[in-house]
Amino acid sequence: MTRKLLLSLLCGMAIPACAANELSDTTHVFKLGEVNVFGSKYQFKDNTVNATFIKNADLFRASEALSWVPGITITEASGRGEAGFMLRGMSSDLIPIYIDGVPMTAAYDGTIDLYRIGVGSVSKLEVSKAASSLLLGGNTFGPTVNLISRKPIKPLEIHFDGNTLWRSNLNIGGSWGKWYAQADFGYSYQPDYSIPDADRYKVTDKSGAVGDSPYLDGDTRLHTHTHDFNMNVKAGYTPNATDEYVVGYSMIRSSKDIPPTLGLGSTKFWRYKDWNKDELYFHSTTNLSDAVKLNSRLWYDKFDNTLDAFDDFTYSTQKKKSSWESIYNDYTLGAHVGLDWATCAVNDLRFGVNYKNDVHRSHNLGEPEAKMSEGMYSFVVEDEYRFDPQWSATGSIGYFGHKGYKIENYTKNGMENLPTSNDHQVNGLAALDYHPNDNHHVRLTAARTSRFARLKDRYSYKLGRQIPNPDLGTEKSWNMDLSYEGKEGAFNWSASAYYLWIDDIMTQVAGVDASDPTITQMQNKGRADYRGFELGAGYDNRYLMLKANYAYIDQDYKDHDNFHFLYTPKSRVTLFAEVRPIWELRLQYRLQAQSRSYAQNDGSAYVAGFGVQDMSLARKFWKVDVKVSVLNLGNKTYEYTAGYPQRGRTWYGSLSFDL
Repeated sequence: MTRKLLLSLLCGMAIPACAANELSDTTHVFKLGEVNVFGSKYQFKDNTVNATFIKNADLFRASEALSWVPGITITEASGRGEAGFMLRGMSSDLIPIYIDGVPMTAAYDGTIDLYRIGVGSVSKLEVSKAASSLLLGGNTFGPTVNLISRKPIKPLEIHFDGNTLWRSNLNIGGSWGKWYAQADFGYSYQPDYSIPDADRYKVTDKSGAVGDSPYLDGDTRLHTHTHDFNMNVKAGYTPNATDEYVVGYSMIRSSKDIPPTLGLGSTKFWRYKDWNKDELYFHSTTNLSDAVKLNSRLWYDKFDNTLDAFDDFTYSTQKKKSSWESIYNDYTLGAHVGLDWATCAVNDLRFGVNYKNDVHRSHNLGEPEAKMSEGMYSFVVEDEYRFDPQWSATGSIGYFGHKGYKIENYTKNGMENLPTSNDHQVNGLAALDYHPNDNHHVRLTAARTSRFARLKDRYSYKLGRQIPNPDLGTEKSWNMDLSYEGKEGAFNWSASAYYLWIDDIMTQVAGVDASDPTITQMQNKGRADYRGFELGAGYDNRYLMLKANYAYIDQDYKDHDNFHFLYTPKSRVTLFAEVRPIWELRLQYRLQAQSRSYAQNDGSAYVAGFGVQDMSLARKFWKVDVKVSVLNLGNKTYEYTAGYPQRGRTWYGSLSFDL
């Protein structure tokens, strides 16, 4: 297969570059959902996954789309059945996820299950790797991910796609003079899937007899089924060429089983009976004068779920002390108000104020509800100066703070109030851009950012195994990045090098209780360094499109010589190739490969490196696109996290159409 791809590339190079067929569509982008610190003309293409690529590659989940951004490694499955990621070694619980500039990450622990978020409504997905706009608000520790929704441009737009894997998406929208509306619906059902080489997960009982794992039915991995329904609707009013007002609502309804780990000694039997998210938002932009623009974002985000822990693999009884039903009922109220002032033809000054109130309410069934709440606020000034058409500089500085309001915890002695915490930080960012022409772009970035400890970091008892630390301090990061992107004819290429270090890392420390050495506490300990580079190249003409990326990362925990970071491979490669030979056929090949990564901090266990290949053959008949595809072509056994093997070879058919 590799030899054929190289031959196709060489043949494509010999063909004169005709009209480029690059997978991009900027016409349907909801501009009010963008938050760019460097101006829209300066965004790096390798850090963006747009709707055309998403649909062409049959990507339905945010985690699947993110896996095509250089420097990102997916961490799918795990003990909570979630899909997260590592970006340049930083875990996704350190990296805020936004939809149209509105935070999606949970208030309590800073996580969001990216497998629950469909991308059928997304016009493009943008990743800021080195530094993000401070105007986004608190806890933008450097990198951010923003999913930008779709905006219609014609009186009637209908798009549908679906496949035999029980995944479907429907987009309906229209634009009529000063008004527009968009509605997006997504549905997914994943039945229990098959894994390759099930024999490697055989178990040995107390008598020494070897048998099949009780968590498998032949090669079918039990309790891996999930249900998801996504809905996003919005309506907008544009009274003139500069002003816009939008109200919208998004909803996620999910349920999921968390399969027990395979091949490991201990396991648990969990199921999310409900995993629900609702968000109501308002966006606006108003020109106060030719030089001054007022913009705002207001939102109400609600997140509730019910997690059941069962006694055994029957998932039917809850009689043991380790079994319970945990209920979360959280919400966030937030607001952003910004002012953009074009002080002169070459300078833009921006001011932003953010505030959000996070409320976490939780209890186990039969117990009273405990409430935690805190506020986070920021004041930011950002300035962009253009020396000439080629050179520009951007700088911003912000004051960030958080304040605890109420912290409750339920114990066997009743409800108790824990101490609240407060902190503030000053963050800054500076960047220099060189843009000699439309085909070349260089950027040097330096940023100092911070991350306040979340409610879970400070107050979680970890089922009785941890002591809370209300005074847990703030992590600080310093981030340096040099990036370049170029294009010449049908060829394009990119390169980035970075150095990131984090001080006062929040770490679980043992030995804090003399009566039990296994009890831990979250404390600020030490410094970690992350450094690496990313390389990319592409070619696109009438007959061939090729995109290849390589990422390398090296991590060092300064206070622990033998400490190994989890689930971050040193090397990762992605390759996307589409050949368009004759009769409008499209033959597509996708490869994602990575080196091994550690599963234990002491280096005693790891998940093996792997390479997964997908292929498809497609053709469009009038407005209907028909495709036959196969996932995991080589039927490889692979894991993102230890004990959670992914699906084996899977064939499916799909179709999509536009009206």
